[in-house]
Amino acid sequence: MGSRGGLVLVALVGALLAAGPADAAGLRLFHDSFSTAYRSPFGAVRAGSKVTLRLRVTGTKPSSATLHFGKRYVAMHRRGAIWSATAATPSTPGILTYDFRVRAGRRTLWYGDNGDADVLRGGTGITTSQEGIPFTITAYASSFTTPEWEQGAVVYSIFPDRFRNGDPTNDYCRPGSTTGCPVFYGDTPARGHSTWNEPVDTPPPWNRDFFGGDLKGIEQKLDYLHSLHVDAIWLNPIFMARSNHRYDTDDYMHVDPALGSDAEFERLVSDARDRGIRVILDGVFNHASSDSVYFDRYHRYPTDGACESTSSPYRSWFKISGGTPCTDSSYVGFAGLSQMPVFEHENAGVKDFFFRKPDAVAKHWLGLGAFGWRLDAAQEIDHSWWREFRSALKPEFADAPLIGEVTATATDATDYLLGNELDGVMNYRFRADALGFAAGAPISDNNGAAGAPLTPSKLGHALTAIWEEYPQQAAAASFDLIDSHDTARALNSLSTPSDSGLTEPRQRLKLAALLQYTWVGAPMVLYGDEVAIDAPGSDPFPRAPYPWSDQSGSLSVYGPPDLGVLDFYTRLGQLRADLPVLRHGGFASLLTGDTSKASDDNDVYAFLRSGGADKPVIVVLNKGSSDEEASIPVRGAYPNGTTLQDMLVGGSYSVTGGSVSVKVSPRSGLVLLG
Repeated sequence: MGSRGGLVLVALVGALLAAGPADAAGLRLFHDSFSTAYRSPFGAVRAGSKVTLRLRVTGTKPSSATLHFGKRYVAMHRRGAIWSATAATPSTPGILTYDFRVRAGRRTLWYGDNGDADVLRGGTGITTSQEGIPFTITAYASSFTTPEWEQGAVVYSIFPDRFRNGDPTNDYCRPGSTTGCPVFYGDTPARGHSTWNEPVDTPPPWNRDFFGGDLKGIEQKLDYLHSLHVDAIWLNPIFMARSNHRYDTDDYMHVDPALGSDAEFERLVSDARDRGIRVILDGVFNHASSDSVYFDRYHRYPTDGACESTSSPYRSWFKISGGTPCTDSSYVGFAGLSQMPVFEHENAGVKDFFFRKPDAVAKHWLGLGAFGWRLDAAQEIDHSWWREFRSALKPEFADAPLIGEVTATATDATDYLLGNELDGVMNYRFRADALGFAAGAPISDNNGAAGAPLTPSKLGHALTAIWEEYPQQAAAASFDLIDSHDTARALNSLSTPSDSGLTEPRQRLKLAALLQYTWVGAPMVLYGDEVAIDAPGSDPFPRAPYPWSDQSGSLSVYGPPDLGVLDFYTRLGQLRADLPVLRHGGFASLLTGDTSKASDDNDVYAFLRSGGADKPVIVVLNKGSSDEEASIPVRGAYPNGTTLQDMLVGGSYSVTGGSVSVKVSPRSGLVLLG
């Protein structure tokens, strides 16, 4: 993955010398967890390894300085103004805390973190008279690896019913269809759309309208996805279910007939693999459907479901109280929804079914050609379950990534990434940062992407905080998203009431995508973002059909495809394929314009991707509404006299005096390579 190198020290040299105002005892304390001058090594470390921590103390000479490391107190030793201590992390993976206690006369001072928000955690801290919020160190399992093929891969997210209709004969509610028109949760019939490019239904009822997208439609567009340099497809659930989103599973062992057959799934993954594209499935293992074979509240199946009989083999699989028949209040439903009864995850039968038996659900589909799992609502299931899940799958399927949806704390998922549970997460923390930087106005959105626009310095801090807390192999495997089927579309989030059209929002979308494709991790593109689908608001509108010109209906419903945006996404995918350092390199901030001495680069953020034998890449982003000129320090990356080429739109720049001077268009960026 590479290291941050000496460039971090160059970029932070001003901060290293600042110790803040003296307190009443005449003491000035300073520590910066982002700098190897104060914490070495940087970032997450292997469990059982040593970490050296330093504190700068100026002003009144203290009588003692102590490192509070986990539950231990470790005496620190002084050399000049720097006090230091080295301590070993426990051999068991975990998140360690540390802060500093300094005594001078009768005074005791503490130095800890600023706070727990994304743009405050890590970096420099604050001095307090009582112990406050500590810094953290992630200690991960020494054996932790993540699938190399998926690190930095371009992932394309598909909501199957809305991507493409390749086989009209299996459409729900279409005359002559092989699938008929099923009943939706007891008494509401499903509805099939008569044309493709038309508005989604506005609930109630929720999620019972079907456009007819299927596996064959995805197969028809594999060459299109290959042209976007997609490495992996993440499919929202494809198993038998009642709703159009299929997060309410009826039967985990078969593809929903409206999407195709099990054999068609095998053909899809084979054809995708021939193009270098791997298929990742969505595993909804937290809950099933009340209309499933396992629960059977509506008496559709010949066997007894958990809701039908206290002697059902599935009865202990769910959290049910009382007898039969079930009522809405007699069992636990996900998010309080009776349609989705929650599994009893400590039940041996549940574990056998999902991952312990040789043909358990998770193993069965990997055996049929799927390459990994995106795990829905991972935060709803206990950590011990995921540890067993990993232990059961990895010996046989070591290259299958396990990517969790963790949204309970949208700003952090570190405790799932200790090397004994998940490989990565859907990086909602990155989403909040990327949208916050690209935004032209405050964002009001779900899943953590909310609040005032981020300045370059706040973006730099937030990204470095992720890079510090997540093990680097986990950061590389995590899905860097700017939207998903569960959120507002990024274009909608980045539109403001003052916009006179979509020109500026599309520029902001491209700026967010540029950050997404050049930062650490696996950029995850929601189907249709690459053509700037203009879908308003939140669910169900973001799940609009992809606007194919050869499918029926008007193209004006959610806007015609923007081919300029498509060309931009295609170029980003090409850069990702051509520049390996964007997939595997390390990360360091180079310039945060709002804190630099120059007056003409207030909206510019620049960072470095480097490591190994690959040429370093310098990414420059301008969030402002006008051209910006900036001088970016590149000493340590490229020597003076080097000519840097912009790989995005063209142009060349020379390194002089350890810096490169550039001019960046509004809401745009550069990707510089020597």
